[in-house]
Amino acid sequence: MTKMTTFEKQRHIERKQKIARTRCKICKQPIGSKSYIMFEERYFHTVCLRTRGQR
Repeated sequence: MTKMTTFEKQRHIERKQKIARTRCKICKQPIGSKSYIMFEERYFHTVCLRTRGQR
């Protein structure tokens, strides 16, 4: 069993906050707490990808 150090926890929180502020490349809305997929350092809402694929 491995435990995260305080530093690792802080880095994890900072990374989640950075991703939450990043905008979806399709709808241009912030990722926030919605589910997302990362592809080549770009973030997309999973819902946006599904609707885009059906067009």
